[in-house]
Amino acid sequence: MNKIRWGIIGPGSIANNFADGLKGSYSGELVAIASFNDNRRKTFGDKFQIEESLRFNSYDELLNSESVDAVYISTPHTLHAELSIKAAGKGKHILCEKPAAVNFKEGEEVIKAVTEAGVFYKEGFMYRCHPQIPALLDLIKNKTIGDIKKINSSFGFDMTKVIPQHRLFDKNLAGGAILDVGLYPISFSRMIAGANSGKKFANPIKLEANAQIGETGVDEISTAHLEFENGLLAEAHTAIMKNMDNNAIIEGSKGKIIVHNPWMPGKDGGPYHSTISIIKDDKEEIKNFKGPEHLFFFEAELSSQSIIKEKQQVPHPGMTWEDTLSNLKVLDLWRQKINYSLEQDK
Repeated sequence: MNKIRWGIIGPGSIANNFADGLKGSYSGELVAIASFNDNRRKTFGDKFQIEESLRFNSYDELLNSESVDAVYISTPHTLHAELSIKAAGKGKHILCEKPAAVNFKEGEEVIKAVTEAGVFYKEGFMYRCHPQIPALLDLIKNKTIGDIKKINSSFGFDMTKVIPQHRLFDKNLAGGAILDVGLYPISFSRMIAGANSGKKFANPIKLEANAQIGETGVDEISTAHLEFENGLLAEAHTAIMKNMDNNAIIEGSKGKIIVHNPWMPGKDGGPYHSTISIIKDDKEEIKNFKGPEHLFFFEAELSSQSIIKEKQQVPHPGMTWEDTLSNLKVLDLWRQKINYSLEQDK
Protein backbone atom coordinates (compact mmCIF):
# COMPACT_ATOMS: atom_id res chain seq x y z
CA MET A 1 0.00 0.00 0.00
CA ASN A 2 1.40 3.39 -1.00
CA LYS A 3 1.32 6.09 1.64
CA ILE A 4 -0.66 9.28 1.11
CA ARG A 5 1.80 12.05 0.26
CA TRP A 6 1.04 15.16 2.30
CA GLY A 7 2.02 18.76 1.71
CA ILE A 8 1.72 21.42 4.42
CA ILE A 9 0.61 24.95 3.59
CA GLY A 10 1.69 27.31 6.36
CA PRO A 11 4.33 25.56 8.50
CA GLY A 12 3.65 27.18 11.89
CA SER A 13 3.48 25.65 15.37
CA ILE A 14 0.35 23.55 14.85
CA ALA A 15 1.75 22.33 11.51
CA ASN A 16 4.81 21.12 13.44
CA ASN A 17 2.46 19.08 15.62
CA PHE A 18 0.70 17.61 12.60
CA ALA A 19 4.04 16.76 10.98
CA ASP A 20 5.17 15.05 14.19
CA GLY A 21 1.93 13.07 14.24
CA LEU A 22 2.39 12.12 10.60
CA LYS A 23 5.82 10.67 11.42
CA GLY A 24 4.12 7.78 13.22
CA SER A 25 1.43 7.27 10.60
CA TYR A 26 1.26 3.93 8.79
CA SER A 27 -0.71 5.45 5.94
CA GLY A 28 0.67 8.94 5.34
CA GLU A 29 3.97 10.77 4.95
CA LEU A 30 5.06 14.40 4.71
CA VAL A 31 6.72 15.20 1.38
CA ALA A 32 6.27 18.94 0.78
CA ILE A 33 5.77 22.35 2.39
CA ALA A 34 4.84 25.81 1.18
CA SER A 35 5.69 29.06 2.94
CA PHE A 36 6.47 32.62 1.89
CA ASN A 37 8.92 32.87 4.80
CA ASP A 38 12.38 31.68 3.72
CA ASN A 39 13.64 31.00 7.25
CA ARG A 40 10.52 29.11 8.28
CA ARG A 41 10.58 27.08 5.07
CA LYS A 42 14.24 26.12 5.62
CA THR A 43 13.87 25.35 9.35
CA PHE A 44 10.74 23.26 8.83
CA GLY A 45 12.14 21.57 5.73
CA ASP A 46 15.38 20.64 7.49
CA LYS A 47 13.60 19.37 10.60
CA PHE A 48 11.35 17.04 8.62
CA GLN A 49 13.90 16.18 5.92
CA ILE A 50 11.85 17.47 2.99
CA GLU A 51 13.50 17.44 -0.44
CA GLU A 52 14.70 20.85 -1.58
CA SER A 53 12.61 20.60 -4.76
CA LEU A 54 9.45 20.19 -2.67
CA ARG A 55 10.01 23.25 -0.48
CA PHE A 56 7.77 25.76 -2.23
CA ASN A 57 7.66 29.54 -1.71
CA SER A 58 4.21 29.63 -3.32
CA TYR A 59 0.99 27.90 -2.25
CA ASP A 60 -0.02 27.47 -5.89
CA GLU A 61 3.22 25.64 -6.69
CA LEU A 62 2.49 23.07 -4.00
CA LEU A 63 -1.11 22.68 -5.15
CA ASN A 64 0.12 22.11 -8.72
CA SER A 65 2.70 19.50 -7.66
CA GLU A 66 2.06 15.95 -8.86
CA SER A 67 4.13 14.74 -5.90
CA VAL A 68 1.40 15.77 -3.44
CA ASP A 69 -1.85 13.83 -2.86
CA ALA A 70 -3.24 15.75 0.12
CA VAL A 71 -2.74 19.10 1.81
CA TYR A 72 -2.82 20.21 5.42
CA ILE A 73 -3.83 23.89 5.59
CA SER A 74 -2.69 25.82 8.67
CA THR A 75 -2.63 29.44 7.52
CA PRO A 76 -4.46 32.36 9.18
CA HIS A 77 -8.23 31.76 9.33
CA THR A 78 -9.15 34.09 6.49
CA LEU A 79 -7.28 31.94 3.95
CA HIS A 80 -8.81 28.60 4.98
CA ALA A 81 -11.84 28.65 2.68
CA GLU A 82 -10.01 30.14 -0.29
CA LEU A 83 -7.17 27.61 -0.12
CA SER A 84 -9.52 24.67 0.46
CA ILE A 85 -11.51 25.61 -2.64
CA LYS A 86 -8.29 26.01 -4.66
CA ALA A 87 -6.97 22.67 -3.42
CA ALA A 88 -10.23 20.93 -4.33
CA GLY A 89 -10.00 22.44 -7.80
CA LYS A 90 -6.57 20.84 -8.18
CA GLY A 91 -7.90 17.45 -7.06
CA LYS A 92 -6.05 17.50 -3.74
CA HIS A 93 -7.49 15.90 -0.60
CA ILE A 94 -7.77 18.36 2.27
CA LEU A 95 -7.32 18.51 6.03
CA CYS A 96 -7.90 22.14 7.01
CA GLU A 97 -7.25 23.50 10.47
CA LYS A 98 -10.22 24.93 12.30
CA PRO A 99 -12.15 27.00 11.55
CA ALA A 100 -13.04 25.53 8.16
CA ALA A 101 -14.11 29.05 7.22
CA VAL A 102 -14.75 32.31 9.05
CA ASN A 103 -18.53 31.96 8.66
CA PHE A 104 -21.27 29.58 7.50
CA LYS A 105 -21.52 31.22 4.07
CA GLU A 106 -17.86 30.50 3.31
CA GLY A 107 -18.22 27.01 4.78
CA GLU A 108 -21.01 26.20 2.35
CA GLU A 109 -18.77 27.26 -0.54
CA VAL A 110 -16.03 24.92 0.70
CA ILE A 111 -18.36 21.92 1.00
CA LYS A 112 -19.79 22.65 -2.47
CA ALA A 113 -16.26 22.69 -3.92
CA VAL A 114 -15.10 19.45 -2.29
CA THR A 115 -18.36 17.71 -3.17
CA GLU A 116 -18.01 18.63 -6.84
CA ALA A 117 -14.30 17.70 -6.91
CA GLY A 118 -14.92 14.34 -5.23
CA VAL A 119 -12.03 14.84 -2.78
CA PHE A 120 -11.62 14.08 0.92
CA TYR A 121 -12.17 17.01 3.27
CA LYS A 122 -11.98 17.35 7.04
CA GLU A 123 -11.94 20.30 9.40
CA GLY A 124 -9.20 19.93 12.04
CA PHE A 125 -10.44 19.48 15.62
CA MET A 126 -7.75 16.91 16.41
CA TYR A 127 -9.35 16.20 19.81
CA ARG A 128 -12.31 14.52 18.12
CA CYS A 129 -10.00 11.80 16.77
CA HIS A 130 -8.45 10.98 20.15
CA PRO A 131 -9.37 7.67 21.90
CA GLN A 132 -10.86 9.39 24.95
CA ILE A 133 -13.75 10.84 22.90
CA PRO A 134 -15.41 7.53 21.85
CA ALA A 135 -15.01 6.35 25.46
CA LEU A 136 -16.65 9.55 26.73
CA LEU A 137 -19.52 9.22 24.26
CA ASP A 138 -20.13 5.65 25.44
CA LEU A 139 -20.47 6.95 29.01
CA ILE A 140 -23.05 9.51 27.87
CA LYS A 141 -25.01 7.09 25.65
CA ASN A 142 -25.06 4.45 28.40
CA LYS A 143 -26.50 7.03 30.82
CA THR A 144 -23.63 6.46 33.26
CA ILE A 145 -24.52 9.73 34.99
CA GLY A 146 -28.17 9.70 33.91
CA ASP A 147 -29.65 12.34 31.62
CA ILE A 148 -27.32 15.25 30.93
CA LYS A 149 -28.50 18.52 32.45
CA LYS A 150 -25.58 20.90 31.96
CA ILE A 151 -22.25 21.17 30.14
CA ASN A 152 -19.62 23.68 31.20
CA SER A 153 -16.46 23.86 29.09
CA SER A 154 -13.69 26.37 28.53
CA PHE A 155 -10.69 27.04 26.34
CA GLY A 156 -8.77 30.18 27.10
CA PHE A 157 -5.22 31.47 27.44
CA ASP A 158 -3.57 34.78 28.28
CA MET A 159 -1.47 36.58 25.66
CA THR A 160 -0.68 39.01 28.56
CA LYS A 161 -0.56 42.06 26.26
CA VAL A 162 -2.20 43.27 23.09
CA ILE A 163 0.00 42.84 20.00
CA PRO A 164 -1.91 44.63 17.21
CA GLN A 165 0.04 42.97 14.39
CA HIS A 166 -0.49 39.44 15.78
CA ARG A 167 -3.17 37.40 13.98
CA LEU A 168 -5.11 36.93 17.23
CA PHE A 169 -5.62 40.69 17.56
CA ASP A 170 -6.05 41.48 13.86
CA LYS A 171 -9.71 41.80 12.87
CA ASN A 172 -8.74 41.58 9.19
CA LEU A 173 -7.41 38.08 9.93
CA ALA A 174 -10.58 37.10 11.85
CA GLY A 175 -8.74 37.37 15.16
CA GLY A 176 -10.24 36.94 18.60
CA ALA A 177 -11.05 34.08 20.93
CA ILE A 178 -14.24 32.65 19.41
CA LEU A 179 -12.79 31.68 16.03
CA ASP A 180 -9.47 30.57 17.50
CA VAL A 181 -10.42 28.43 20.50
CA GLY A 182 -14.05 29.19 21.39
CA LEU A 183 -15.13 26.83 18.64
CA TYR A 184 -13.82 23.89 20.71
CA PRO A 185 -16.33 24.24 23.58
CA ILE A 186 -19.11 24.79 21.02
CA SER A 187 -18.25 21.65 19.06
CA PHE A 188 -17.94 19.71 22.32
CA SER A 189 -21.26 20.91 23.75
CA ARG A 190 -23.09 20.09 20.52
CA MET A 191 -21.51 16.61 20.46
CA ILE A 192 -22.45 15.81 24.07
CA ALA A 193 -25.98 17.21 23.68
CA GLY A 194 -26.39 15.01 20.63
CA ALA A 195 -25.11 11.88 22.36
CA ASN A 196 -27.52 12.52 25.23
CA SER A 197 -30.44 12.22 22.81
CA GLY A 198 -29.02 9.41 20.67
CA LYS A 199 -27.76 11.65 17.87
CA LYS A 200 -24.32 12.49 16.51
CA PHE A 201 -24.75 16.13 17.45
CA ALA A 202 -27.42 18.65 18.42
CA ASN A 203 -27.79 22.34 17.75
CA PRO A 204 -28.92 24.89 20.33
CA ILE A 205 -32.42 26.34 20.13
CA LYS A 206 -31.26 29.47 21.97
CA LEU A 207 -27.95 31.28 22.48
CA GLU A 208 -27.05 34.36 24.49
CA ALA A 209 -23.54 35.74 24.94
CA ASN A 210 -21.38 38.45 26.46
CA ALA A 211 -17.84 39.53 25.65
CA GLN A 212 -14.96 41.86 26.31
CA ILE A 213 -14.06 43.49 22.99
CA GLY A 214 -10.49 44.80 22.98
CA GLU A 215 -8.89 47.91 21.56
CA THR A 216 -8.24 46.23 18.18
CA GLY A 217 -11.90 45.30 17.81
CA VAL A 218 -11.66 41.54 18.45
CA ASP A 219 -13.26 39.47 21.20
CA GLU A 220 -10.64 38.96 23.91
CA ILE A 221 -12.88 37.16 26.43
CA SER A 222 -16.36 35.76 25.80
CA THR A 223 -19.00 33.40 27.18
CA ALA A 224 -21.91 31.82 25.32
CA HIS A 225 -24.98 30.40 27.10
CA LEU A 226 -26.67 27.69 25.04
CA GLU A 227 -30.00 25.96 25.48
CA PHE A 228 -30.79 22.70 23.70
CA GLU A 229 -34.03 20.76 23.39
CA ASN A 230 -35.14 18.96 26.56
CA GLY A 231 -33.80 21.85 28.62
CA LEU A 232 -30.11 20.87 28.46
CA LEU A 233 -27.94 23.92 29.16
CA ALA A 234 -24.34 24.61 28.20
CA GLU A 235 -21.80 27.33 28.89
CA ALA A 236 -18.87 27.87 26.55
CA HIS A 237 -16.05 30.09 27.81
CA THR A 238 -13.16 31.35 25.73
CA ALA A 239 -10.34 33.90 25.90
CA ILE A 240 -7.07 35.08 24.46
CA MET A 241 -6.42 37.43 27.40
CA LYS A 242 -7.30 35.20 30.35
CA ASN A 243 -6.16 31.76 31.45
CA MET A 244 -9.05 29.34 31.92
CA ASP A 245 -9.49 25.84 33.34
CA ASN A 246 -9.53 24.37 29.80
CA ASN A 247 -11.65 21.43 30.87
CA ALA A 248 -15.21 20.18 30.47
CA ILE A 249 -17.67 19.36 33.27
CA ILE A 250 -20.78 17.39 32.33
CA GLU A 251 -23.53 17.29 34.97
CA GLY A 252 -26.16 14.56 34.84
CA SER A 253 -29.16 13.49 36.90
CA LYS A 254 -27.04 10.82 38.66
CA GLY A 255 -23.59 12.38 38.85
CA LYS A 256 -21.02 14.26 36.84
CA ILE A 257 -18.10 13.68 34.49
CA ILE A 258 -14.98 15.84 34.35
CA VAL A 259 -12.86 15.69 31.20
CA HIS A 260 -9.60 17.13 32.48
CA ASN A 261 -7.85 17.64 29.14
CA PRO A 262 -10.45 17.63 26.39
CA TRP A 263 -8.60 19.74 23.81
CA MET A 264 -4.96 18.66 24.21
CA PRO A 265 -5.13 15.25 25.95
CA GLY A 266 -1.46 15.08 26.85
CA LYS A 267 1.58 17.35 27.01
CA ASP A 268 4.29 18.17 24.49
CA GLY A 269 2.68 16.13 21.76
CA GLY A 270 3.07 12.68 23.21
CA PRO A 271 3.13 10.06 24.53
CA TYR A 272 -0.43 10.92 25.41
CA HIS A 273 -2.02 10.64 28.84
CA SER A 274 -5.44 11.97 29.73
CA THR A 275 -8.03 11.27 32.40
CA ILE A 276 -11.79 11.38 32.80
CA SER A 277 -13.34 11.49 36.28
CA ILE A 278 -16.76 9.95 36.91
CA ILE A 279 -18.28 11.18 40.17
CA LYS A 280 -21.35 9.34 41.54
CA ASP A 281 -22.62 8.81 45.06
CA ASP A 282 -19.67 10.76 46.48
CA LYS A 283 -17.24 8.32 44.84
CA GLU A 284 -14.79 9.15 42.07
CA GLU A 285 -13.74 6.71 39.37
CA ILE A 286 -10.84 7.79 37.16
CA LYS A 287 -10.46 6.48 33.64
CA ASN A 288 -6.94 6.75 32.22
CA PHE A 289 -6.04 6.96 28.56
CA LYS A 290 -2.36 6.33 27.86
CA GLY A 291 -0.38 5.48 24.78
CA PRO A 292 2.95 6.05 23.02
CA GLU A 293 1.42 7.90 20.08
CA HIS A 294 1.76 11.61 19.36
CA LEU A 295 -1.48 13.52 19.94
CA PHE A 296 -1.80 14.35 16.24
CA PHE A 297 -1.12 10.77 15.12
CA PHE A 298 -4.79 9.84 15.38
CA GLU A 299 -5.99 12.63 13.10
CA ALA A 300 -3.15 12.08 10.61
CA GLU A 301 -3.78 8.34 10.44
CA LEU A 302 -7.58 8.61 10.28
CA SER A 303 -7.39 11.17 7.47
CA SER A 304 -4.82 9.16 5.50
CA GLN A 305 -6.80 5.95 5.93
CA SER A 306 -10.00 7.65 4.82
CA ILE A 307 -8.30 8.86 1.63
CA ILE A 308 -6.91 5.39 0.89
CA LYS A 309 -10.39 3.94 1.36
CA GLU A 310 -11.74 6.60 -1.05
CA LYS A 311 -13.94 8.15 1.63
CA GLN A 312 -14.70 11.86 1.34
CA GLN A 313 -15.35 12.26 5.06
CA VAL A 314 -14.19 10.78 8.35
CA PRO A 315 -16.73 8.91 10.48
CA HIS A 316 -18.22 10.49 13.59
CA PRO A 317 -16.97 11.55 16.15
CA GLY A 318 -14.51 13.08 13.68
CA MET A 319 -15.85 16.28 12.15
CA THR A 320 -18.23 15.40 9.34
CA TRP A 321 -19.25 18.06 6.81
CA GLU A 322 -22.70 18.45 8.35
CA ASP A 323 -21.12 18.87 11.79
CA THR A 324 -18.69 21.49 10.46
CA LEU A 325 -21.46 23.55 8.84
CA SER A 326 -23.69 23.33 11.91
CA ASN A 327 -20.81 24.43 14.12
CA LEU A 328 -20.13 27.45 11.88
CA LYS A 329 -23.79 28.48 12.17
CA VAL A 330 -23.53 28.54 15.96
CA LEU A 331 -20.26 30.49 15.81
CA ASP A 332 -21.92 33.03 13.51
CA LEU A 333 -24.71 33.45 16.05
CA TRP A 334 -22.25 33.82 18.92
CA ARG A 335 -20.44 36.61 17.07
CA GLN A 336 -23.73 38.28 16.18
CA LYS A 337 -24.76 38.31 19.84
CA ILE A 338 -21.61 40.22 20.82
CA ASN A 339 -21.71 42.49 17.73
CA TYR A 340 -18.48 41.17 16.28
CA SER A 341 -18.76 41.17 12.49
CA LEU A 342 -16.14 40.60 9.80
CA GLU A 343 -15.77 41.92 6.27
CA GLN A 344 -16.63 38.39 5.04
CA ASP A 345 -20.03 38.58 6.76
CA LYS A 346 -21.27 41.33 4.44
